[in-house]
Amino acid sequence: MPYQLRTLEKSVERTQTTFIRILFGGFIAIVLLIGICWGGHDVYVRWQERRLVRRAVVALQQRDLRNASLAARTVLQLKPTSAPAARIMAELGERTNERGALEWRRKVVQLEPHSTEDILALARCALQFNDIAGAEKTLGQIEEAGKQTAGYHAIGAQLATARGQGEQAISEWSEAVRLAPNDKIYQLQFAVSRLRSTNPEQHAAGEEMLTALRNDVDQRAAATRALITEGIVRHGSAPKLLELARDLQAFPEAKLNDRLLYLDLLHQLQDPQFTAYLTEFERSSATKPLELTTLLGWMSQNNLNLLALDFLKTLPRETLEKWPMPTAVADVYVRLKDWHNLEGTTKTGNWRDFDFLRHAYLARALREQDKSAAAEHEWAIALKDGSARSESGLVLLRTLADWKWETETVDLLWALAKLPEKQSDAFSTLYRYYAKANDTQGLYKVLVRLFESDPSNLNVQNNLAQISLLLNANPEQARRLAADAYRKMPSNAAYATTYAYSLMTKGDISGALKIMTSLTEEQLRDPAVSAYYGICLAAAKDQRARSFLEAAQSTTLLPEEKALVNKATAQLN
Repeated sequence: MPYQLRTLEKSVERTQTTFIRILFGGFIAIVLLIGICWGGHDVYVRWQERRLVRRAVVALQQRDLRNASLAARTVLQLKPTSAPAARIMAELGERTNERGALEWRRKVVQLEPHSTEDILALARCALQFNDIAGAEKTLGQIEEAGKQTAGYHAIGAQLATARGQGEQAISEWSEAVRLAPNDKIYQLQFAVSRLRSTNPEQHAAGEEMLTALRNDVDQRAAATRALITEGIVRHGSAPKLLELARDLQAFPEAKLNDRLLYLDLLHQLQDPQFTAYLTEFERSSATKPLELTTLLGWMSQNNLNLLALDFLKTLPRETLEKWPMPTAVADVYVRLKDWHNLEGTTKTGNWRDFDFLRHAYLARALREQDKSAAAEHEWAIALKDGSARSESGLVLLRTLADWKWETETVDLLWALAKLPEKQSDAFSTLYRYYAKANDTQGLYKVLVRLFESDPSNLNVQNNLAQISLLLNANPEQARRLAADAYRKMPSNAAYATTYAYSLMTKGDISGALKIMTSLTEEQLRDPAVSAYYGICLAAAKDQRARSFLEAAQSTTLLPEEKALVNKATAQLN
């Protein structure tokens, strides 16, 4: 081969090799770049999670709930599986008494299934919202090692107390104290559980323990409160209770409610010291709007509104305008039914973030004076502004509850249901309201919304199917939902009953009976189930229906269900 050709060939080979190397190097670089970016993003998310969680914890410690919520929600947007952020959301819900806290606790346990502390926290949360069955089920998830901890027995004691099992509570607190002998809070709760016992020896032992704890600076206030509370329940010695209350309110760590308790006892016992103590209370609270508002609220509740009004006249205008004093003044006028002055007080002014409440009070004043059009205008503003934020909605809900404004409460709950953080609580409250009112149409509206937000919830699915069939609203979809719920959990009596009724609605009586007879005798004797079993038997001309239809009378039925029972009873005659 000529030299020139060999040289050219080698040059081409070198070029090809270089090109391949560049190409391969570029590929490796791209892969590395992707890895770096991916890893960098992960590092960034973890850094942000730690930073924002710390910020949320500090905000919680400072009782800045809004910023704590904002920080935790930001974390969850970046990392939906963040257990620390979910814990913070749970604690926020517990502090504000929002039932959504339960869902956050459940999420934490799903993320950390072997965390004893998180499982115990879920059980505590369930007890806070009176979900006794849920708390019991949660405790059952604790591993054997966790059952040997003081915390486990403490929750067990609270669960026993919720069930009214006083002796079991004493036993559980005793075990918690044994496992954590230096924990004074457990000692306090053990003493309280013994104090509440009907057993004279246990009661005396509890009183002795609490009396001893009164010598502990950290526990004396709580121990004294417990002795007073139990003494009131048992109609104990009035002079002794008054002496305990006097000691309590004098402690440096005493709270405002402790002073009010002493004031209340002085008032109830018509003690000569009442007037002097009330005067001193008024004087010391005059420059503290929060204390002053609480004191005025106590005076209103104890029908001392004229005294409260006289006291208000001695306060400077700037004090009366400091929040939350405007609400206290308004409440005094409400208690006195002085609608004219209530209107004058609330017609002008600016209650800042709580101006929606001013419009609500003005609506009340106008309505009580038969100024309907103006009242509706003010209520519309209160509803719109009060439902814009969950915190505002809670304040307005409490006010409406005091006034027993049920229609307006329902309107507000529907408005709050549009807020993601309040949706669960709002729908739960609406469901209970409509169930208590036997309002089937209202239940249907709530269930439609619940199903839209969580179509995987079998209880919601089943209830929607049942109510839809009773109202003959979208029956084909209702039958599909009923069949699906039953297929997934055929042993559930409620699901089986709804599915059987769905078969009845299309004329399949034998199919409905087959489903119902698959249930146990105990399940069939449940009054809610008995009603539908009796209806099925009556449709088949089976006289056994009578006993089941009679059993159904012992439970609360919806109007449509009552009509079905009455019709079935008539078929047997």
